[in-house]
Amino acid sequence: MRKTFDAELQELNYEMIDMAAAAEDAIDVVTESLASGDDEAAKSAVEVTRHMDEMERDIENRCLRLLLQQQPVARDLRTISAALKMVTDLQRIGDQCSNIAEISLLLTGQKQTSALAHIRTMSQKAGVMVKRAIFAYVNRDTDAARAVIALDDEIDELFRTIKAELVELIVENRQEADQAIDLIIIAKYLERIADHAVNIAQWAIFCVTGEILG
Repeated sequence: MRKTFDAELQELNYEMIDMAAAAEDAIDVVTESLASGDDEAAKSAVEVTRHMDEMERDIENRCLRLLLQQQPVARDLRTISAALKMVTDLQRIGDQCSNIAEISLLLTGQKQTSALAHIRTMSQKAGVMVKRAIFAYVNRDTDAARAVIALDDEIDELFRTIKAELVELIVENRQEADQAIDLIIIAKYLERIADHAVNIAQWAIFCVTGEILG
């Protein structure tokens, strides 16, 4: 019985890694679309995130089967409950990437601003946070998880910088207000992606220690 349960847990781990890889792909493609203004990259990001809905359902179903059909010990319960929480964060990362991609389609051909350069940097940093958070979960590396949490301050500072620049732009040139508002929304989505990466890192720590951070 334990051997079967361990095999199921391993399958759960593989499914989590696959969904995390999809989230990473979505972030990479969104970053590319923001950097290049490539419509096809933005459309590709939307397609990647659609598949994540099915992955979320499969993982949730496996977790529920493990809880209902087996008798998991405390460590196993931490792994399963963390997976249920993390899959929600991954799905939301996918949703936010899709939203960013759809907005970026509206920006094609528009005037470049210094804020857009900061947004690209923010996108890259958020992507790094997600990748490192997943690494921490897969490898049960609490030091890597805590490093991800520490990076969130950089994202918050970038968001404040971008918001201040764009508010100033709106005041100085009302004709560029629509684009500025779109960019603020994108920056906010990136801030949320970073927050989800922090959540994943916190659940990675919980898997190992049982400690709930927040």
